[in-house]
Amino acid sequence: MDRPKHIRGVVTGRRDITADLWIVRIRPEVRLSFLPGQYVSIGLPAQDRLIERPYSVASPPDDAELEFFLEVVRGGKLSPQLYQVPPGGTVYIRSLAKGGFALERQSGRPNHFMVATVTGVAPFVSMVRHVAGREQPAPAEPFRMAILHAAGRAAEFGYGDELAHYAKAGKWLEYIPTVSRPWLYPGWQGERGRAEDVARKYLDAGQFTPSSTTVYLCGNPHMIQNMEGVLERAGFPKACVKKEIYWPA
Repeated sequence: MDRPKHIRGVVTGRRDITADLWIVRIRPEVRLSFLPGQYVSIGLPAQDRLIERPYSVASPPDDAELEFFLEVVRGGKLSPQLYQVPPGGTVYIRSLAKGGFALERQSGRPNHFMVATVTGVAPFVSMVRHVAGREQPAPAEPFRMAILHAAGRAAEFGYGDELAHYAKAGKWLEYIPTVSRPWLYPGWQGERGRAEDVARKYLDAGQFTPSSTTVYLCGNPHMIQNMEGVLERAGFPKACVKKEIYWPA
């Protein structure tokens, strides 16, 4: 039997992060197969058609539910309506996950340096959860991951505590949150500045070299453009850089 194009999904829970950011869990009527880092399109009916958008999955593949870290786009055609769907409500999901933004382990490069803005951390959360769940007690050395997570406000780190926990529990992960508006948070102890402002510091300090590292960029396209310049100046060839762009620059 042919796979249906869309399946129903029931919202099983949500966690509000800020006034326009939330984490939602959806149980699809048919379990989806996907690789950590891939995305799934979610849709809602509007008049005579379905409005849908692709969103990176934050849950690991062995989870029966799909988790997403979402942002309300003011004036958007889907996200404001999606934000209003309560637990128990129904959405529509594409039955096939897509995307090539997955953890690169075939190249033999042991280091993985990941840069995200706000909700762009979602595919990295999926990857971390998958690695932490499958490779107990820890991945075989010399495997390493570093996640540089940038946001304007400290409140926007929806997975900050979880990623910090994984980083503390094992030497294979480093989590680096950085805020671009530190004056709003006098007690902030983390990095200050945009991702592209502090990336080179951690690439150099962690010995994330072009020959040993795959770099992953996800989120704001302007960050990605700026990071491409940083990486080019640091000697990273394009073959070592993977990108997931959330909207056109």
